[in-house]
Amino acid sequence: MTKVMFGLLVGAGAFIAGLAYGGYCLYAYIEYDPTFCGSCHIMEKAWQTWQAGPHNRVNCHTCHQQGLGDRARIVWHWATQEYQDIPPHSTCPQGVRRLPYEPGSALGPDRGNGGSQDPCVRANLQCLSCHLPSLHAVEPTVEACQTCHIPARTSIGGMVGFHCTTCHNFLAKAAAEILPERETCLACHATMQVKGETFPEGTPMAFACVDCHKPHTKPFLQFQDCLSCHTAVLEDHAHFERRAFTRCVECHQPHSWRTTEWR
Repeated sequence: MTKVMFGLLVGAGAFIAGLAYGGYCLYAYIEYDPTFCGSCHIMEKAWQTWQAGPHNRVNCHTCHQQGLGDRARIVWHWATQEYQDIPPHSTCPQGVRRLPYEPGSALGPDRGNGGSQDPCVRANLQCLSCHLPSLHAVEPTVEACQTCHIPARTSIGGMVGFHCTTCHNFLAKAAAEILPERETCLACHATMQVKGETFPEGTPMAFACVDCHKPHTKPFLQFQDCLSCHTAVLEDHAHFERRAFTRCVECHQPHSWRTTEWR
């Protein structure tokens, strides 16, 4: 083999190797580098919301998966049409939407709860049912919650601006744990005293707030509401003689229950 032939073979090998390396780099850029998606004009909004969102470390194709046919279609539209006329090119397959987390993880369907699944999995909800109110904005809105929880419209003025997750833990292990506990309510209300109420320890009424107060339907109690538990009051002559069948809180301090004297 002459030196010329050897040089040609080495050059051809180097060219093929460079071509292969360049092809691999191009494939990796298209397939795994999100900046490729951001380089397209029609992806500007998607790119900006992705960068600002919690999934900005997740590759685009992890969720948005395309087959060869879809890719060929996009290339054809890109070559033959204006960029603004290119149709939507990728969606999240159902499998991606339903299981984006690792089994047994903090957000998984089995979180060490004896094998039981969280309420969202049992209800067969897809992630995007709640977590995609707008492009890449994964924080559920109050309106998204109310799509299913129609009656959950708070009637308390001060709570209108609250998000549902302020009180309700939707990552609870069991459906019953989604309801706020007494401690959850007191975390705010113990420092507010909307109507001068107190929350002393060791009183007979130290039970769940929702046993009496229904935040989404009837937050404030009336006389009839108290009688649903305290039926004996109707037979009590002391209350009858003093015409005390008005409002319980006129004599009984809320959350303390007892009164020291008749008024």
